[in-house]
Amino acid sequence: MKNVNVRIAGILRFLPAFLIVSVSWHLSSQERVEHMPTFWNADKLVHSLCFAGLSFWIAFAFGTSSFRRAWIPFLATSIYGVVDEIHQSFTPGRTSSVFDWLADTAGGFLGACAFVLFVSIFLGKRREDERND
Repeated sequence: MKNVNVRIAGILRFLPAFLIVSVSWHLSSQERVEHMPTFWNADKLVHSLCFAGLSFWIAFAFGTSSFRRAWIPFLATSIYGVVDEIHQSFTPGRTSSVFDWLADTAGGFLGACAFVLFVSIFLGKRREDERND
């Protein structure tokens, strides 16, 4: 039974990333996305933030705890960015852009790095607290 619980927990670790991909895919399927910011290059900021979140949660799912392993969520996010841009090119009223993919990839890099920093700060504080007890 314990083995089943570990497997379920392992699968559930991917749930946040799966939800982000699902919402992203749905939005890429829309001819127009309502309530988008309107300042210059706002779409690049939205791409970066969305893909930073995706990369953060992929890093969580894989248990990425060092910059040496941050390439896994970074690469996965960048590849999904390519897939998303190709998908978007088939959506009426939408176009695909290498600059959107670059924003996706930059967000993937930032998200993976943010997770590693979060883990190192959080785990460092937790280990310090355990030593003080």
